[in-house]
Amino acid sequence: LPYRFAVTSSDEAAGFGYFRRHIDENPYGFVMNFELFPSTMQGVNCAEGIIAALNAVAESGVAYDAVLIMRGGGSELDLACFDDYKMALAIAEFPVPVLTAIGHDRDYHVCDMVAHKYLKTPTALAGYLIDIYSDEDAMISGYARRIIAGADRKLASYSHEVDMIRTRIRNGVNGKLMSYIY
Repeated sequence: LPYRFAVTSSDEAAGFGYFRRHIDENPYGFVMNFELFPSTMQGVNCAEGIIAALNAVAESGVAYDAVLIMRGGGSELDLACFDDYKMALAIAEFPVPVLTAIGHDRDYHVCDMVAHKYLKTPTALAGYLIDIYSDEDAMISGYARRIIAGADRKLASYSHEVDMIRTRIRNGVNGKLMSYIY
């Protein structure tokens, strides 16, 4: 399971806040580790900032399972930087999967196209990660049920064998005692 994530977002972004709240309040209590690599998420310095954040992730020496790039909605002009070629190239060539969640339902950018996975919103990204954990939890629970059922069957089989041996010993001992008595 992915556990350690590098996040590129603005530390003040509402989208990042919604994402964290959704993760922190997940009904299963799953815990994931996020480290923020802050960046400007709009304007003329957006692409350079996100590329610098990706470089910082790569140079951190930490083995992240994925990088999450997220930003809530905005106008087309606010989100135009996510169509930048250099940023898209940095995402496409990044050594670990990059997941994007930029904007709202109608937004789709070049960076989304080259990402390992794109989701429409930061909240949808949080739901996706929770679903990965939930699916794994269900699979492990299924294995646990199968192991317990198999162990129960084996114990029942052994219990039956022990009962048969006990009966044979009792009958054998009773037979021997009876032969001494008569």
